[in-house]
Amino acid sequence: MALGVARRCAIGLVILGGCGPIVGLEPVGTTDDGPAALDEAGSGIDGGDHGETGGPVGTSGSDPSSTSTGDPGGETTLVSGTDEAGSSEASSEASSDASTGAAEPEPEWVRYRITIDNTWSEENHPGAFPPEAHFSWLGGATHDAGVSFWNVGELASPGIVQMAEIGATTILMGEVQPAIEAGHATAALEWQQWFCPVGTDVAVCGESTVEIDVHLDHSRVTLVSMLGPSPDWFVGVSGLDLHEGGMWADERVIDLHPYDGGTRSDLGFVMNGALEDPVLPISVITAESGQLVGPGALGTMTFVRIESE
Repeated sequence: MALGVARRCAIGLVILGGCGPIVGLEPVGTTDDGPAALDEAGSGIDGGDHGETGGPVGTSGSDPSSTSTGDPGGETTLVSGTDEAGSSEASSEASSDASTGAAEPEPEWVRYRITIDNTWSEENHPGAFPPEAHFSWLGGATHDAGVSFWNVGELASPGIVQMAEIGATTILMGEVQPAIEAGHATAALEWQQWFCPVGTDVAVCGESTVEIDVHLDHSRVTLVSMLGPSPDWFVGVSGLDLHEGGMWADERVIDLHPYDGGTRSDLGFVMNGALEDPVLPISVITAESGQLVGPGALGTMTFVRIESE
């Protein structure tokens, strides 16, 4: 089911383009005015209105899990002919509980700190570091295996198209809601700020860390952010499972290689470029695919477990 982050300003939590040829979605209004137009409220460029950052949208509350010591394994052997039999029995049973009791269950809720380290620079991408290079708004969801919001080799949803083309996540948040209602997702995640490398210093750059609460039933995370400026390039993760092999992960580090959204044909750092006709599936940008950026990683996304409830 295809339903379709840096360092200087504080931001609160959640997470969470014309689609061109995509049927059923009217083109989103964009402009080619460049970086100076990015701060104009309501312009729809690269995330739209950057005036106020947002916290986690729809994050659910905590539900502490109970613990159990389990059932002693085997009978207790008593020392006969003494007056301390009762005491010996109690002590032996307590020891048995401590040594053979059931393992404490995994917590239902775990909090993760996510650090988006944008390392994009002229040094690591010579000739491919445009003015005010950045990652745009970050959006996605916590969900289960019953739903996905984007995948390499599949056509982008309208929400992924909007994110990849102009940096906004409004439509993507709307695509997450039906998954929540169907029981496949816990929360829509959205942060309305830029995640910037050292070479970019503008007001809309925010903190590089955010936090999310993840439930055992919805232990997968999807997050995406546009490469700005670009035609339809983005970074992110799709369905990253933070609970595998019966355990919550203590840390996961993801290299952020760029993807092409498949809706714009330009190969350089422009917005509102020519439309692909026909629209192409989402693909990994490689040395052979022709885009100016990539294929090297533009940074990392690190998930660190910080709290259980």
